[in-house]
Amino acid sequence: MSTETGTDTDTSTAATTVEELRTQTRLLAGELPGTLRRITLRAGALSVDVEWDTAPTAAPTAATPAAAAPQSTPQSTPQDTDQQPPADVVRVTAPLVGTFYQAASPGAEPFVKVGDTVEAGQQLAVIEAMKLLNSITAEVKGTVRAIHAHDGEVVEYAQPLIDLAPAG
Repeated sequence: MSTETGTDTDTSTAATTVEELRTQTRLLAGELPGTLRRITLRAGALSVDVEWDTAPTAAPTAATPAAAAPQSTPQSTPQDTDQQPPADVVRVTAPLVGTFYQAASPGAEPFVKVGDTVEAGQQLAVIEAMKLLNSITAEVKGTVRAIHAHDGEVVEYAQPLIDLAPAG
């Protein structure tokens, strides 16, 4: 008999373990209060990291009047991201699904803030996907007008991240 049988058994056991982890994670996600924000699965050493928003669903509606004055709040509300950007704005969108980070590491200064002037090619943020960090850069020189995604938020493909008012 060859040693391949042991390898096949190990592969089968690992696949079964991963499937069990996925199944249990789906069950857990269905039982969580509030809106699910992030689930991280790791097959090695079997780890599950779950993050959810426990704020009541009526809270974002109550916050809408505060968003009417963009000068007083540095970030736009999520409701603003569904609208088309004004003609004088270049909207930077997520090129992939992942976790949005405004800084290089926790506690570090953000790459940009509302009101900052940026150069074309300058790094604006990072999206982490599958343990890889993907730089989000400015396509044009301009001023950061709004930041739609929140630090640590899971973003979807083509989701609005940052609005830039082009210079000149």
